[in-house]
Amino acid sequence: MNRKQQELKMKNLMKIVVLLIIVSTVSFAQSTTANITANVNATLSIARNNDLTIGNVNQGGTVTIPSTNAAAAYFTITGATSATTTVTVTTPATLTGPAAATMTYTAEYPTFNTIAGAAGRVAATAFGAYTGGTTLTNVTGNLYIWVGGGVTAAAAQAAGSYTGTITVGVTQP
Repeated sequence: MNRKQQELKMKNLMKIVVLLIIVSTVSFAQSTTANITANVNATLSIARNNDLTIGNVNQGGTVTIPSTNAAAAYFTITGATSATTTVTVTTPATLTGPAAATMTYTAEYPTFNTIAGAAGRVAATAFGAYTGGTTLTNVTGNLYIWVGGGVTAAAAQAAGSYTGTITVGVTQP
């Protein structure tokens, strides 16, 4: 091959290289984007608003406070809006009094509402069951729970003050 042919071949080779560089920068690559979303849930909390106050019971008598009564235990649950909330209510079988005397306690089904106060209490819905908790949808971020119950004093029940504890537990995913 003579010198002119080599130069021509070299020029053609350079043209091909330049063309390849141009083609590669024309961009055969593609890209897209994705949005990032996150929701911050309110901290789950529960507060006792009112204790269950049964009041005076005569020996041999029974007194029951329904969950719809103003004397029922009352709790406020605050959490994430529209979250599934599991509520578990645990009540004692007996109340303990003077000299370790006991008195039978009978729990009423707790009730709930997303409306607070007397209006919510009166229009509240009863839980389906005690065992395993009740799962509710917390549309507003607030749930209100009322718990009633009653005692039966034996004819020879020791006189004095009797106490017990209601425990309300809540969870959200």
